[in-house]
Amino acid sequence: MYGYIYLTTNNINGKKYIGQHRSTYFDESYKGSGVLLGKAIIKYEIQNFKTKLLVECATEQDLNEKE
Repeated sequence: MYGYIYLTTNNINGKKYIGQHRSTYFDESYKGSGVLLGKAIIKYEIQNFKTKLLVECATEQDLNEKE
């Protein structure tokens, strides 16, 4: 696996963030790196966010296409 597409959900307000992460394994503790997502994690606390694996990708091109 080259990377994966993930869905991070705020369990308080239901807002969702879809992103890609380059890694050889799915890391459930990785929530994302977006600025707005980071602010939301500070506001609502990290334990109120859940990350779900959507798809594994074998190449960078596959990762970009799937996102």
